[in-house]
Amino acid sequence: MDDKFQYRLSKDSKNEIAQNLIDILQKDATITKQTRIFISNWLLTDHTGKRKAFYDVWDIVLKNYLPTTRPVLFRTCKRIGKIGKIESFTGRLECARRISDGKGSLLICDTNENLKFEEEFYKPGEYKHTFYPLVNVLIRARDSGRGELSEMVLRFIGEDEYIMRINSGNMHGFKWMKSNF
Repeated sequence: MDDKFQYRLSKDSKNEIAQNLIDILQKDATITKQTRIFISNWLLTDHTGKRKAFYDVWDIVLKNYLPTTRPVLFRTCKRIGKIGKIESFTGRLECARRISDGKGSLLICDTNENLKFEEEFYKPGEYKHTFYPLVNVLIRARDSGRGELSEMVLRFIGEDEYIMRINSGNMHGFKWMKSNF
């Protein structure tokens, strides 16, 4: 028997959570209990525990959410993985450097370039190159004063987390190099 955490959701729950995540940023909706649990589990579960339910929700969100901001995003990894895989990125190079410990690869995505024609050529449900600013949800929850997310989860604001698909055609990959400066 597997002792690992198994996060499962019904199809309806996945759609409801995804829609709530979109509505939080587009319509200033409150965070539902189901979405709070999803966000908490996503942030508190390491990559070995993340299962299909998480990625199904993010897939729905990314296909239907067009962000209004265009930051440069970073991801550090031992190797550049599967194209199209949904992963966490950060808006802070220093955060990526700290996580990498100066080893592996660094992916950089200029979302302004990445999203230049997304709205013109795609419609909601078909978006291919979007990202989701999870950090904005955490900041809204903190600033709302409603106690929507726990202090433990709100600590992740410092990680400046975004959710995005890896697309090497729209990203630049670099190797970390030890500096003797």
